[in-house]
Amino acid sequence: MNNVRRVLKSQRGFMLLNVVFLTLITAFAATILLNAAPRVKNPQPTLRLTAYYLANEQLAQLEALAAKGESIDGISDFRGVDSDRFSKNLGKGISVEFKVQTTVSVESANLRTAKVIVTWTVDDKDFELTAERMIRIAKQTP
Repeated sequence: MNNVRRVLKSQRGFMLLNVVFLTLITAFAATILLNAAPRVKNPQPTLRLTAYYLANEQLAQLEALAAKGESIDGISDFRGVDSDRFSKNLGKGISVEFKVQTTVSVESANLRTAKVIVTWTVDDKDFELTAERMIRIAKQTP
């Protein structure tokens, strides 16, 4: 019996360390779950941010073409990475596809207005984000 008491007495600090360690792990897990719960319940802020990124990416691609002096008239397809148009932020097995539509209108000889509309559907509800930017086409120097 004295041997058992001696062993338990020498292990007292390690047992306390184990309790502290398990408490920290539980606290981190609870924090992660509390952070993820609103995204699962209401995913629209995350999806809207993805749509905003896609619209800005499309406008940046059009600006890059215009800066090289290339025509952006008639471009309607998404110029970025195609896999960016799919989001799996809603959980396992649930994917959301974003559709990116672009219209370019002529303002003057070297000035265009690009309008990008990003649409997506969640639970049979349609959502839309619109971004518009004036783009100047650079003149080519010989």
